[in-house]
Amino acid sequence: MRTSPLLPDRVWVVGPCGSGKSTLAAKLAAHLGVEPTHLDDIHHQPGWTEAPDEVSQARVADVAARGRWVIDGNYTRFRTRHLGRIQLYVLLDLPLYVTFPRLVRRGIVRSITKEPCCNGNLETLPRTFFDRESLLLWALTGSIRRIGPLRRHVAAHPHVHLRTQRQVDLWLAHVTEACPMDSLDE
Repeated sequence: MRTSPLLPDRVWVVGPCGSGKSTLAAKLAAHLGVEPTHLDDIHHQPGWTEAPDEVSQARVADVAARGRWVIDGNYTRFRTRHLGRIQLYVLLDLPLYVTFPRLVRRGIVRSITKEPCCNGNLETLPRTFFDRESLLLWALTGSIRRIGPLRRHVAAHPHVHLRTQRQVDLWLAHVTEACPMDSLDE
């Protein structure tokens, strides 16, 4: 059942850590009437171990073969393999001064509430702030190095490039038919 004629059937949401990929993917998926696919859930197994590549590739291939889906995550090895199926990229290109505080807040809240993520894994304060695989460290190093190539890749395909939370909110409202497109420029 289509609930939005403005939203393509197959959408891939990308962007830096803390930009809101999973949140937006969940909202878009709800409007398409599908479950969102979060690549972090496919990649990270219990105990923060990585799924074998052949297992994760098969899981993503199963989703990508469907008629409608919303996938979020930056994993190049998945995106490039299913490039022909992607109808729209949504690039959440929010600045570090927005995304980093979100990651700090999320790490603290998840550590305190024991809210599971990525297949039941738990974030802890030491893992968030002091581990060499800290998401905060990843955001400061890996994420920044990868945003340029990600922008170039997305620009070569049908895409929406959103740079502020206001643009994200307005675009989401537009594709769910709640506001006119020209308000995106405000």
